[in-house]
Amino acid sequence: MPIYAFTGSLTRPMPQYGAANGQGIGMLEFDDERGELKLVEMTGGVDDTAWLVTDPERGVLYSTCEITGADQSAIAAYRVGAGPLTPINRQPTLGNEACHASLSKDGRFLLVANYNGANPAGYPDAALSVFPITADGALGAAVASVRHTGSGPNKDRQTTAHAHCVVSTPTGDVVYVADLGIDKLVAYAFGADGSLTRQPARDFALPPGLGPRHLVFHPDGSALFMVSELIPTVVSLAVDPVTGALSQRDAYAIPSLDGGIVQPAGILLSPDSRHLFVGLRVCDEILGLRIGADGKLTQTGRWKSGGRTPRDFAFSPSGKHLVVANQDSDRLTLFRVDHAAGTLSDPLQHFDIGTPMSVKLAAF
Repeated sequence: MPIYAFTGSLTRPMPQYGAANGQGIGMLEFDDERGELKLVEMTGGVDDTAWLVTDPERGVLYSTCEITGADQSAIAAYRVGAGPLTPINRQPTLGNEACHASLSKDGRFLLVANYNGANPAGYPDAALSVFPITADGALGAAVASVRHTGSGPNKDRQTTAHAHCVVSTPTGDVVYVADLGIDKLVAYAFGADGSLTRQPARDFALPPGLGPRHLVFHPDGSALFMVSELIPTVVSLAVDPVTGALSQRDAYAIPSLDGGIVQPAGILLSPDSRHLFVGLRVCDEILGLRIGADGKLTQTGRWKSGGRTPRDFAFSPSGKHLVVANQDSDRLTLFRVDHAAGTLSDPLQHFDIGTPMSVKLAAF
């Protein structure tokens, strides 16, 4: 079964992202033994992509889309085959600047987070929308959506709520949204029909101005890890096995090494659940952290990302390699991962591709 890397790109300049040199969604073969990427197809005519989700069981790829002249974002489904990606369908996300998506644990729904950066009055502003998925991978119209309200102390970035990530608990019956604008992890009970019901007892309020961005759960559900964007921090949380309530175990403040800006983007948990890797934009680095038995976080290393603005990154299916999407260098960079030590090798390959915003690897 071939392993593919998919990368979504920015195809037109946008104020919040900058220059755009992308051509659409690239499909690359990945050789996991040699550690090598090779372009297979470039699918054009794709609206700007900020996030990708792979669904190997159905042979489908999902992409968030920013559509010129529209009052909301879209989520699109594509069939993965030997040739170019084949469009299946798309649905409006009921909000703007769709920035993250994930499959429900049972694979029956796609969850989409809308950032809603600067919505004109009257524009749709759902923070989270839920889409049913048919057997062939097509997306149905949203069956649930919710709005967030509030603000934070950062006058430039927190004038309103900004959902930035949505993940399911390992049991699949609760979903969490990291909302950068209101400094909160917002919890919802997730029904078998795709319904969303607030669970405020499971919420977690973060220090004002932190700006939570992305989340990742430990596979056994005992812990949750979060990276914040505005005040660069990795937070280690315990999950109460009875109530599901969150409690902080550690907070690792990410230092600037040269006095410049540190602006985190993504967070990944290693396949053995012993280490975290965090992408740092502006300073163009990848941070490694060891997770102690008590949830304490200790740095294992800090490496240059291979380019500018590491916006997204992903492990290969085996976990042997890490591919980094360096947005402002028009480049993917490939590293070998030492999971015993929680470290990265020197770059194995730089692969040129226009303005990569998201990268995902999967066996299809």
